Amino acid sequence: MRVLFLEAPYNYKAELSHEALTYIISKGYKTMGVYAAVQFLGSLEKVKKQLNDVEIKMVTSSPERSQYKGQLLGCDVFTGNLKLHDDVDSYLYIGDGKFHPLALLHGQRDLVKEDIKEIICYDPLHGKINVLKIEEVMGTFKRYRATLIKFLSAKKIGVIITLKPGQEFMKMALRLEKKFTDKKFYFFVDDTVSLNQLENFNFIDMWVNTACPRIAIDDAEWFSRGVINLNDAYSVKEILEKKSVLNEV
Repeated sequence: MRVLFLEAPYNYKAELSHEALTYIISKGYKTMGVYAAVQFLGSLEKVKKQLNDVEIKMVTSSPERSQYKGQLLGCDVFTGNLKLHDDVDSYLYIGDGKFHPLALLHGQRDLVKEDIKEIICYDPLHGKINVLKIEEVMGTFKRYRATLIKFLSAKKIGVIITLKPGQEFMKMALRLEKKFTDKKFYFFVDDTVSLNQLENFNFIDMWVNTACPRIAIDDAEWFSRGVINLNDAYSVKEILEKKSVLNEV
């Protein structure tokens, strides 16, 4: 079946509310990394002017998988995905919901806790702000670290591979066998990953996810034996040895 994806831009150029701007000013920020959902990209210029008027520099970038500069995707959870080369005091996200801005928190896991930047979320539909702090994901980090440790000793690994364009990493997944010769890998390939079927394979010690990285974060409860992302499987020892918020929990 052929699928056509259409963007649906918000036709009103939103600007920061007085409450949002007052909060940002009160924090004393000088440079902010600003991103938006694709629907609200048209509002970034107006937001930039508002910030400049109060002597706050706005910077942004073209993240790894996004099509537009300033666009944030929920799958940009790895360090470096933002490709932002400026030092920022905080992040500002324009859009509704938490799914996308939580990626900005997850993407900072390689930092120590004192360096984690808060995420100010501005919902232009309701004119409300919400602030995301590292405490919101510390529980997730704690569970994920335990799963990384488990991977080192696990012997039978189930590897989930999707054939969806943009999420298919078959070749990289198959190379796991050469890197970890002490483990037995079983590859599960499908167009759509059915997480409720995983318990049928009770011989698997744990799973490696090669599809959207948020599966191993937001859907971890489906994996009773644990799941880590493909990128982390390749660098698991380095992650566990590095001083970062992931290892402070």
